[in-house]
Amino acid sequence: MYIYTMPMNTPLTPQSLIERILQIQRMEHGSLSIIGQGPNGPYYNLNSWEKGKNRCRYLPQDKVPEVQQAIEGYHQYQHLTEQYGQQIIEQTRAELNIGVKKKPQPNPQNSRPKSASRKTRKSSN
Repeated sequence: MYIYTMPMNTPLTPQSLIERILQIQRMEHGSLSIIGQGPNGPYYNLNSWEKGKNRCRYLPQDKVPEVQQAIEGYHQYQHLTEQYGQQIIEQTRAELNIGVKKKPQPNPQNSRPKSASRKTRKSSN
């Protein structure tokens, strides 16, 4: 299993995130589950959701470490693309000056409380 780490103080730019994504060599989505125990160890299935259906594939024991690494690669891909997307969204908002809506500054001429400016309804008696 490979774990990709970066120092905590290194800012990740969109370009560096793309470079890290390109380093991922294998990906598989799903999870491994033990389906039985044999004389040489457990038997595994790779379970995944594809085209609206749960798909189970038998996995030979000698392939388990590689598939685990591929699953980790997919998780890392998801994490990095989420970070990339968030950075691009923040960049877009900054460029377009889209931010938190500011409350308008009160006009000193209209500083009367709203309750004092209410109009009363005339009775129709």
